[in-house]
Amino acid sequence: MESFFIPTKIIFGLQCIAENHSLFRSLGKKALIVTGKNSAVVCGALDDVLEALKAEKIDYVIYNGITENPTLDSVEHGRNVFKEEMCDFVIAIGGGSPIDAAKAIAVLGINNMRLRDVFSPCFYDKAAPLIAIPTTSGTGTEATPYSVITDVKWHTKEGFGAPCLFPTISFCDPKYTLTMSDKVTRDTGIDALSHLLEGVYSKKRSNLLMPIIAKGIELVFDNLAAALDDPGDVDARSAMMQASLYGGMAIAHTGTTLQHSIGYPVTTEFGVSHGLSNGIFMKYIMQLYHPHIATEIDEMLYYIGLDREEFYAWLNEMGLDDEKLELSDEFIKKAVPEVMNSRNMALNPMQVTEKDVIKLYRDVRK
Repeated sequence: MESFFIPTKIIFGLQCIAENHSLFRSLGKKALIVTGKNSAVVCGALDDVLEALKAEKIDYVIYNGITENPTLDSVEHGRNVFKEEMCDFVIAIGGGSPIDAAKAIAVLGINNMRLRDVFSPCFYDKAAPLIAIPTTSGTGTEATPYSVITDVKWHTKEGFGAPCLFPTISFCDPKYTLTMSDKVTRDTGIDALSHLLEGVYSKKRSNLLMPIIAKGIELVFDNLAAALDDPGDVDARSAMMQASLYGGMAIAHTGTTLQHSIGYPVTTEFGVSHGLSNGIFMKYIMQLYHPHIATEIDEMLYYIGLDREEFYAWLNEMGLDDEKLELSDEFIKKAVPEVMNSRNMALNPMQVTEKDVIKLYRDVRK
């Protein structure tokens, strides 16, 4: 038996906020807007949201303290603002970091719980209503019940998920991605590809998802290079946002695997973006998995007209073979237990050993 469940209302297209701002009024009377320092302003999304709130006579307060790889400390501060300002819903504008942070704030804002309990969904089953407005095309978090937060104290990056973490509404407007740099465009695009592939890799893969996954992979291969060549190509940007959304829909049901777990220590230790860490390991993860799920991988690549060697060549064209890391034996020794204990590892299509993880780290180091 298979099932498909996404309770998020998704509004996709140019000017989608301006044409649907009446939806805001159903969520509450005062919003906490969660963003980073600059991107929501530069891309125009913040202005569009403020206009929508003004039109609906909804009060708001802005919390723009979210950085890449959001920390538990920043989430705690956001929760405090939410409570002190007596907000009743959350609007997240940005890439995966602000939206992931906003999910945690939405939980902590209305539940009486300790901060670290957010990592344990057994402690909660409700969250404040959340509007997600992605400004990148990669994480797919606008369509998932997942969040990833860094705990600086414990020097870990932890993922968690619960049905209440699905955004209530997601506004996906490709125009907000036009201001992304080439690096962010590439890294987030590779992140979307990773999610789509993990929908194939995961033990929880579903035949219901395969048409979505196949279309998403095709969109990445047909449009990522175009978006890099011409950042103002709205059609390519729209296709990449659609691919990201499809990737989110996929992992909302299948979860992620070693492909994600192995990158978390790299991101925490070296500040490598989440998407790039996925990309660095992508070729080697496929090589590890292929003997165990050869049919699933080969059929998916066949659908988009590639074999594995052509896929690896495309990754090289995206510059990922040049992104080697300076990983010491000491780092690898410390990182392996974190990887092995990650929740994602339960969904691998094979039994992954410590030796496998050590080899993967050695494969990508300078």
